[in-house]
Amino acid sequence: MATLRKLVSDVRAQHKLLSTDGIITDRVIASEIRNTSILLIKRETNLRKLWATDTLFKTLPCLPMQEVSISECCDFVDECTVSRSKEKLPRMSEGNYQYLIQGVWSINAMGGKGKKFKEITINRYSNLLKLPVIKKEEYYWIVNDYLYCSNSSLQAIRMAAFFEEDVSNNVRYPDCDCGTNYSLDDICKNPLDEQFGLPGYLSKQVLDLTSQKLLSTYFKIKTDMTSDGVDGQAPNTKPTN
Repeated sequence: MATLRKLVSDVRAQHKLLSTDGIITDRVIASEIRNTSILLIKRETNLRKLWATDTLFKTLPCLPMQEVSISECCDFVDECTVSRSKEKLPRMSEGNYQYLIQGVWSINAMGGKGKKFKEITINRYSNLLKLPVIKKEEYYWIVNDYLYCSNSSLQAIRMAAFFEEDVSNNVRYPDCDCGTNYSLDDICKNPLDEQFGLPGYLSKQVLDLTSQKLLSTYFKIKTDMTSDGVDGQAPNTKPTN
């Protein structure tokens, strides 16, 4: 799996115009690669593809949780409590059916995956609470960018999802006792040097579409500016007698 820096270099290599132009920075190209990748990946996941791959989903190995009242995330009035992530989640992709979440698990004593939770909406879960049955399953849901779990005693969870933006260090490398060790190199790594979640069979299509978009956008703007005399050059005029 290539890094984002390698993909940026591949886009520049396709056209000499992109490799020599100072306006089209690495940040601009990286942003366009990310936007194009998200578009194509959503298309594939809507077709029920890629859900079992490890190249697409990024894992948050330890997401600290805290106990809160269930009334915080819905209109259900009860003394029931649930657990909620202490930090808001990075922006996740949404498909036709759900968030692109591969799984949410409890964390066992060794810091690995424990029990997997079932996804549910808060409306469905609040309706379950009204039923006179014993609820053996444990669920999770998303409200206002926070992750909630029906198990109120959780201290932390492990989560794998497809995020549309870089995960901040306070979310990715929390100060917790989850049995996960982080190195200084991990924390200080430039996002361009991290492995980019793009399946190999989509790489060429992403690079081609990115290159076409940059050429049609930036070089069209330059052509229009020059033809309108907005490039700072004075129009040719003849002196009057």
